Amino acid sequence: MSGGGDNSYEDGGTLRSPYDSDPLPEEDLWFLPGPGADAAPTDPPWPVAPRRDSLGPGAWRSAEAGEYRALLRAAQAVALFAERLRAAPEGLAGRLALMSVSAALRGEGIWLGPEQIALYRALRLGAGDMARDLARAAWAVRRLEAGAAPQEGLRAFLGRSDVPDPQTAPGDDRPVGGELDAAGRDWAAGLALLSDCHAMTRAAFGFASWRAGGLTPWEDLLEATVAAQVVGAEGLAPFLPLSDGARIERHDLTAGAAGAGARLAAFYAAAEAGALRAAMELARMVSWRDRACAATADLSGRTPPLLIGALLRYPALSAELAAQEAGVSRASARRNLNLFADRGLIREITGQDRYRFWTAAA
Repeated sequence: MSGGGDNSYEDGGTLRSPYDSDPLPEEDLWFLPGPGADAAPTDPPWPVAPRRDSLGPGAWRSAEAGEYRALLRAAQAVALFAERLRAAPEGLAGRLALMSVSAALRGEGIWLGPEQIALYRALRLGAGDMARDLARAAWAVRRLEAGAAPQEGLRAFLGRSDVPDPQTAPGDDRPVGGELDAAGRDWAAGLALLSDCHAMTRAAFGFASWRAGGLTPWEDLLEATVAAQVVGAEGLAPFLPLSDGARIERHDLTAGAAGAGARLAAFYAAAEAGALRAAMELARMVSWRDRACAATADLSGRTPPLLIGALLRYPALSAELAAQEAGVSRASARRNLNLFADRGLIREITGQDRYRFWTAAA
């Protein structure tokens, strides 16, 4: 049965309604050129403009020249930090490493305070659901304190074995073994292409290429940040401090030379602010150390000097951690902490009667 319009298939054609207009010949479709003779079915039917790779060495050299004022400010701040760190008491680098790792984890949305990381490292205290994050934080602090160059081998730097971690989340396909070695060589070769650039430029490039190469999952920023901090220091200090709240990854999807320039500007700004903050923290703690030594000069025994050293190393100190650091009983550590508090050298920061923490009143 047929109606007023042609609603039937004819010669394999499509079903048309009475309201459809007649199809246009293909030669009239001027806005959609047909595929060429050698075109594959998956090729787009339009020309694609060439895109400049934002990870190309030339783009980063040009970006460094364009951001030289920011680079100069950052280099001056880092030099000041390195000079103060060399003259600082032993242990202050560890304090800054704890603060830096805590700040880097906040970029992933993980809130671990420096005191939590310190307690986990010293006493393995930490909630079970945070064990993985605490283990990553402890790894990061060790790497920052040692200043080990990741270019010498990513497998050793990351501490990965040939077998994937059984606790790895589904879909987390981190390279291991020979695959990691090959990826590490490619990453180090990319850094070598910028050997004529400043160390902080190479560090920013290393951070971007680390994430682009999938050495760690895209959402994990800690490993790439630690590698960049070590590369950027280049022997001046164990690591390059970055500012708290720095989002050096926010331009990672910007392409071309503009992407390289934006990434460098963000990294230089983070390095400048972080180095100035670290230099101020060093000056603050050195001043406190001198005051604490003068205020406890009348006390005998080895516990007061050891407590001063522990308070320099850790942003916050519990009685248990103080006892371990000073090699005394917990009761003795608590008595000395109360004595320090009475003399205005430390203050308690929890406001609790149990599980209390003290910090230097600098």
